[in-house]
Amino acid sequence: MNITVNPSHVAATIKPLHACGGGPKTGGHRLSNDATEIFREIGIPYCRLHDIEYPYGSSQFVDVHCIFPDFDADENAESSYNFKATDRYLLAIKESGAEVFYRLGESIDHYENKLYIHAPKDFAKWARICEHIIRHYNQGWADGHYMDIKYWEIWNEPVGDCMWRGTYTEFYEFYTVVSKHLKSCFPNLKIGGYSCVGVYEKVRDRNNSYVLPLFDTVLPFMDGFFDYIEGKNVPLDFFSWHSYTLSPEETVASADYVRKYLDERGYKDTESLLTEFNMFYSFDSRTLYQHTEFPADLLANYIEAQNSSIDMLFYYDLQLLLFNAMFYKDPLDRQIKKLPAFNSMKFFGDLYRLQKQIEVEYETGKGIYALGASNGEKAGVAIASRFFEGKLTLSIPSERVTVSLMHGCGELERFEADVTNGSLELDVQKETIVYIEF
Repeated sequence: MNITVNPSHVAATIKPLHACGGGPKTGGHRLSNDATEIFREIGIPYCRLHDIEYPYGSSQFVDVHCIFPDFDADENAESSYNFKATDRYLLAIKESGAEVFYRLGESIDHYENKLYIHAPKDFAKWARICEHIIRHYNQGWADGHYMDIKYWEIWNEPVGDCMWRGTYTEFYEFYTVVSKHLKSCFPNLKIGGYSCVGVYEKVRDRNNSYVLPLFDTVLPFMDGFFDYIEGKNVPLDFFSWHSYTLSPEETVASADYVRKYLDERGYKDTESLLTEFNMFYSFDSRTLYQHTEFPADLLANYIEAQNSSIDMLFYYDLQLLLFNAMFYKDPLDRQIKKLPAFNSMKFFGDLYRLQKQIEVEYETGKGIYALGASNGEKAGVAIASRFFEGKLTLSIPSERVTVSLMHGCGELERFEADVTNGSLELDVQKETIVYIEF
């Protein structure tokens, strides 16, 4: 397999696709687990605030009912708000070098007695509460901060009974009222939503076990939402959606569908944000975050997403819970330790730091995925081998390179290599990731 790297041809800007759900500090009200250094090493660009500390912090962190616990209280009074725990959480995100992507709403509720996911009894008041949350974090209100948080996402996955217990039409009206109010108060902020659960029925065989009856409702809900807001001048600076998949091709197919849908609806300037991404092999079987021997799949998804219409991608998530395949807390010494997929995320973060995507030519469809970037002084190339096994021959305009390579879940090797007559040869196996610096 031949791969040609041409740093002089700039293709695009590397996008913030290694964002994540959750922040670097977790562990109840003390935030005793600290992964700040890991976040910095990866270079996490954004942290999305959904299911924060769930279920352990569900009375203190982020969710609207946590910050404004008595809905009948005066929304204009500072005393009605509880910002303390969320302040600490957001400050930890900023200290890690990441920006905050704030989801306004509630965490998912899997329990029988749903407490906080019912339609608010007063949409306009809920909007004013959110206005004050924004003022606290961006304008210093109520002994607040000046964090310049740009993205404010309204709600999460309103299809299904674990996130919204109102009617479809109630949600459409709710989004309309809230988004209009917030945009009128903060015209320069990005207001959007609504975190579509996924477009699986358009990109996946219906015999696949992850195409559930729930997903038959996703597109009708989506159609209804856009029908409702049509002609009403409803703000939608970004449209957020989710995808849990192994296949990079399915990630791109979902992105293509969402982008085409937005464009045809007249929302060509609306950003397409994949705000929850992880990899399901099947709904009732193996996943990446339960079995971490597939880091090449993650890197391949990042590479293909860069060349897709996705504007931002969030890995769900980097809290110390089931979904995190990047690091864990060792039960013996209580230290936070890296998992193999950490290297996939870091490799993409290294490309993001270089900023400009460069031309990398190779034959697609062979199980190899490659992406390069440069800042004009140095360059990097990330390679994921999902199915390919054999020799890679890279044409690189350098005499010497640094190679980081990992087969499967083995040890990460790092070594210097000479480039002979502009050519570098590497032997790779299935599920190998490589990062080359020069």
